Amino acid sequence: MKHCAACLIILLATLVASGLPAAGPGGISYDSDLDATEAASLVHMRDEEKLARDTYLTLYDRWGEPVFATIAESEQRHMDAMLTMLVRYGIDDPVPSDDVGVFGDESFTTLFSQLVSRGEQSLLDAYYTGAYIEELDIGDLRDAIEATDEQPLTNAYTNLLAGSRNHLRAFVAHIVALGYEYDAQLLDQADVDEIVGDFPDVIPNEGFTMNSGLTDTWFYPAMPGQGFSISVFPDQQQVFLAWFTFDTELPAEGVSANLGNAGQRWLTAQGKYVGDSAELAVYSSSGGIFDSAQPEPVHDVIGSILLQFDNCSAGSVIYDLPTIDRAGVVPIERVAPDNVTNCQRNNQPASN
Repeated sequence: MKHCAACLIILLATLVASGLPAAGPGGISYDSDLDATEAASLVHMRDEEKLARDTYLTLYDRWGEPVFATIAESEQRHMDAMLTMLVRYGIDDPVPSDDVGVFGDESFTTLFSQLVSRGEQSLLDAYYTGAYIEELDIGDLRDAIEATDEQPLTNAYTNLLAGSRNHLRAFVAHIVALGYEYDAQLLDQADVDEIVGDFPDVIPNEGFTMNSGLTDTWFYPAMPGQGFSISVFPDQQQVFLAWFTFDTELPAEGVSANLGNAGQRWLTAQGKYVGDSAELAVYSSSGGIFDSAQPEPVHDVIGSILLQFDNCSAGSVIYDLPTIDRAGVVPIERVAPDNVTNCQRNNQPASN
């Protein structure tokens, strides 16, 4: 089944042909270190992340599919990241209200209406709409990265790009699960195929809900000596993950550390979960000293993880780490089965 997005592509072409606005509604100020193109790109991405969040929230209300709520949470983080950059560079926020569907730029209001109208036609159309938005995001983020030499902006855009690639993989996986092949809508098909790779083979189980019974240590038996500590906090609907792993290459012979191996690495990730999955920001911590509060370590966002569970015993860590140009899937299982029964009990619907 081929899905045509002609009306959306025509609208997008109009936006591109007219260029990114030099000033937003209300006379947005560009009194900053950025040039006009950099400032316009930043304003545009703030609006575009809100477009994604608002569309997914609306489609979640329509279909009740957790993937839309999960990714909407991530888009809120993306919106916040863009707002942080706007504040950093002294640029006015183009978003006049946090209300869903409200934009200062009329072109985004129109596109929001188009996207929602398409996504409400069927669940398949909703997944295609989500994939369309992520392709749009990927293209615009690449352009924004190309147009700036500001390292803080490059870092922020690169992290958003990792999230958008994971979101595209998630939507394509849902489309494939419905029995359809995915046709690229904005990017080249080869480009999309490279991003998606074998990820659609990881089919989500939306009949399962993450719960505190998943709090445990997890690993992939084919990669001994590394693994994950995962903690689920139902009251806050949050999940925390610690990834105990190694650098991408062995350290040079003779390189040593005072504690542990010079190649050992510890990454952390956290975020909100909905249903069977969570989209998490990945942090790398550095600069600290063993058993000391000083100097205070630095925590840098270095990518994105889509954590997804099939059941109480198995799941997947789908990672995208642009700082090392690595993306992949780690299938995980518990180190010990002691907590499986508790997880199964917690996953049962509450009785009246």
